[in-house]
Amino acid sequence: MKKELEKILRDICFIVKVEGRRVLKDYPITAAQFDLLQRLYFKGPMKMTELSSSLGIAKSTLSGIVQRLEGTGYVTRIRGKDKRVFMISVTDVGKAVVKSVIEKRVEFIGKVIDAMGEERSVELLKTLQKFKEEIEKCRNS
Repeated sequence: MKKELEKILRDICFIVKVEGRRVLKDYPITAAQFDLLQRLYFKGPMKMTELSSSLGIAKSTLSGIVQRLEGTGYVTRIRGKDKRVFMISVTDVGKAVVKSVIEKRVEFIGKVIDAMGEERSVELLKTLQKFKEEIEKCRNS
């Protein structure tokens, strides 16, 4: 059962991610750049080291991604109190990209919910909320 559940969750995440990212064809942005934008959108400004760790990528790789996003106006790099440290934040232009991808995902999930019906969808939501709570407990212990 564990393997089947992991596979279903992985498949669902992949499908929803791909559906949302269809919007990215309208922007000069890669999937890796979008991951960074999305992280900043939800977590707020972050130091390069935090961002590198959070995304699981090398600092050298991150530097290139940030430079490209900064050059296209999707993020800003602000020097912190410690002059060696930069805070990276998403701009309004970057936020618009993330919002458009989220809208596409919500639209797709809406189609699925309509097909499932209200009662089954409410039941699924409650089950997933409980599952998320348990994941957070296990993650923090």
